[in-house]
Amino acid sequence: MSTAAIVGEEIDKQTAIASAGLQNIAGIGTEGRQLLPHAVLVVLGPYSAALYIAERVVESSVFNAELVRALHSKLLPLERMADEVLAAARQGGYFDDPDAAEPLRWLEACNEQVKDCMVALETMLDPQFDGLMTAAMEEHQRGETVPLDLIS
Repeated sequence: MSTAAIVGEEIDKQTAIASAGLQNIAGIGTEGRQLLPHAVLVVLGPYSAALYIAERVVESSVFNAELVRALHSKLLPLERMADEVLAAARQGGYFDDPDAAEPLRWLEACNEQVKDCMVALETMLDPQFDGLMTAAMEEHQRGETVPLDLIS
């Protein structure tokens, strides 16, 4: 079995577990408020594992477009589900509950990292990116750029 197939199989497994966990969180009503911290912690393991796998692919020296597309397609629905769960938690006042707030912040941090990784995956698939980076580096080498802290 190829590395891409192994990675694809593992990302399928982790995203399925995380997806089920996020659906479980979405189904917790106000009467199940005390269940929320545990439910969030259950999601964090597989969601973080999926993120870890995606980050390794981004950092890899080997580019496999099929694998990058598969990762992107698996992570995108998770990212959206996490956004919805976090928005509902905010609206429901769960971020004000000391027991629920910390796990929700961890989920929020993980979700932000997933978003960053998604941008990297999308960039890897953009055929114009290499040209843009080359042009930017040439501009920098010619001294035509300024540090961002000088821009006001």
